[in-house]
Amino acid sequence: MQDKNMNTQTKVTVKDIIGSEAEEDFLNFDLTEIQKVLSHLRDDNPVDLAHAEHFCQETLRCADILSEFLAKITKTSTYLENKLNIVKNKAIVDFTSESKVTADIRKAASESNPEVEALSNKISSVKGAKLALEKKYEIIIKSHHHWKDIASGLRKTVLGYVGNV
Repeated sequence: MQDKNMNTQTKVTVKDIIGSEAEEDFLNFDLTEIQKVLSHLRDDNPVDLAHAEHFCQETLRCADILSEFLAKITKTSTYLENKLNIVKNKAIVDFTSESKVTADIRKAASESNPEVEALSNKISSVKGAKLALEKKYEIIIKSHHHWKDIASGLRKTVLGYVGNV
């Protein structure tokens, strides 16, 4: 017999997770829940098994959120890098001068193009944001294992449970 909730769930696709836009508004990703969970490392100590398991569950939820953000930011980064290459190549081809034009002059002209500079700055922001998300993901996973170890210890000492954990 299938669970009734399974019949009412809507279909979730990869497109729903990574988004349909080529460029995501990565600077506005909401990290409130992640920061709240990370504050538990500083402020809270589990007092019982349920508390420790709750922290485990919260960290897994945050890891899920961050994995979606990382997928979106990777897509955005790749899109912007491809766009940058197209703009640079177009600037190289379109560059004209009354004097003799060498490949080095064309390359320098393309790199000084204002659109190239703007895209390069945006790519820098994307890479910085991606690094921050990756580090937060790493901390969240380590936190999950931390809370899991505490829960395991509580099971053994408080409850006397000695099974596979």
